Amino acid sequence: FRKLMGLLYGAAGLAHLTDLLVGPSALLVATGTPVFAELPPLGQAYALLWCLAGPVSFVASRSEKLQVADGGLIFYGLIEVIGAVLTQSSEAFVNSIGVQAVVLAAWFYSKKGKERREQEQG
Repeated sequence: FRKLMGLLYGAAGLAHLTDLLVGPSALLVATGTPVFAELPPLGQAYALLWCLAGPVSFVASRSEKLQVADGGLIFYGLIEVIGAVLTQSSEAFVNSIGVQAVVLAAWFYSKKGKERREQEQG
């Protein structure tokens, strides 16, 4: 689960970066936010942090330390939710919370399955 989510978050970060720097800033514009080039410097910095959070999550997800792997996923989720709040779009906020709720539910499902397999083996 951690490796899959890290891969997905890593890919999302790179896709967002491409969209911001060479694309139409589609996600920003969809929330009513200006395109990347028109954001103030702090807005641009946060948008780049949002993009960087994906690869950070990917690298962390490869750690043998579960706290590091989970921490990378949590980091990405927090950056995304805070970014949605900063857009001042209630739709973006609700969507970001929804995505993170699905990820959390999948994490619990995965954990329960792992515990069940360990009980069967041990």
